[in-house]
Amino acid sequence: MTGFASFDDGRCSVHILRTSQFHTRHIHVKMTRPMRREQVTATALLPYLWMEGTGEHPSALDLTRRSEALFGTVLQTAIGKRADRHVVEVYAGMPESGAGPDTLYKEVLELVWQVALNPATEGGVFPAGHVERQRSLHQKRIASVFDDKVQYAYERCLEEVAGDGPEALPRFGFVDALETCTPTRLWQTYEDFLRESRVHVYLVGPFADAKAEAERILRHLHKAFPGAADSAAGTFSHVHPLPPRGADERSVVEEQAVMQGKLNLGLRTGVAYADASYPALLVANGILGGFPHSKLFRNVREKNSLAYYASSRLDALTGVVSIQTGIEVSRYEQALSIIREQIEDLRNGRVDEEELEYTKRGLRNQYQVMLDQPMTMADLHFTGVLAGHSRPIGQLLHEIEQVSREQVVQAAESWQVDTIYFLKGRVQASA
Repeated sequence: MTGFASFDDGRCSVHILRTSQFHTRHIHVKMTRPMRREQVTATALLPYLWMEGTGEHPSALDLTRRSEALFGTVLQTAIGKRADRHVVEVYAGMPESGAGPDTLYKEVLELVWQVALNPATEGGVFPAGHVERQRSLHQKRIASVFDDKVQYAYERCLEEVAGDGPEALPRFGFVDALETCTPTRLWQTYEDFLRESRVHVYLVGPFADAKAEAERILRHLHKAFPGAADSAAGTFSHVHPLPPRGADERSVVEEQAVMQGKLNLGLRTGVAYADASYPALLVANGILGGFPHSKLFRNVREKNSLAYYASSRLDALTGVVSIQTGIEVSRYEQALSIIREQIEDLRNGRVDEEELEYTKRGLRNQYQVMLDQPMTMADLHFTGVLAGHSRPIGQLLHEIEQVSREQVVQAAESWQVDTIYFLKGRVQASA
């Protein structure tokens, strides 16, 4: 199976993976623009309003019935965040059998366009009932992040690392901004989004002529998106890693009604997806905390019994390594000290061949699994689009295999502990 073939015109792109491996077809539309605080909440509501109905299928129930009638087509929308970009998404997946593959595909594609480009309206704006329902649900979506303390601590730490940058903005937006999200304001946000966003359409399936299909979709997009074909619209900045700040690390302590402390460290590496040393950074993060054999898991959780969980995660676009642990509040200093030791071990070359080989094997398994997940493959390709550097899975696997112990150490040497974030329980006042 070959990789995605890309066709670009103005601010619209079509990426097609021609394959008969999955016996299904997939359509994934990703519309993205830089995040701005004054827009983030209204933008986050758009994909949920789209699922409330279209001009032709004016209610959520009508839309569901239509997708089910198309041989059980899965139709979904979502809001995503990639570094400093907001991503509004529409996805449809359908079987390759049924009324005829091309007929079904064209009908599903038309339904996708209706969702994104012809939402239900009332008086020229989003219906008031739809808006009220989605504002209420969105408040719960925002609250769900707060209630999941592991995810909350992760996002709060990244927010502190990003500082005043757009990377700090939450993908769902802010509760206090919901009251300003009126039908008129949301419709204006929608029109602005169509006018400003870059559009990426991902197709996976047994397409006979990828170029002809891409050209057909690009013609449709140029009609639907104002100014989409302008040559100037095709220029945009790629995502870059957060550079080292050159300042002392910062400590942030937050108190909430929690039983278990969440100790997270955010490290700026200055390296991200487009850099030649990215494969070494991947391996270094895997050795630190990406797998059960990692230094954090073995030394913080297993050997010293200091944490309920201990791992690290790499953001491919910002280059931020996030260390996550759940600890007893009273063991903060001890846990932090041992976490620092693991980082220093990497920097000082204390990496044995077993750690290196197990990590490469773990990464190899992760990426090979992606080959059976078409939308995960699309997401990886989209990472390369945003970063301005394509890394097909086969190429990335080869690069990982070539990473040496010396390259791992060199990658870790650039790491800077930017923020130490600690979420702990409130101190109870004595009677």
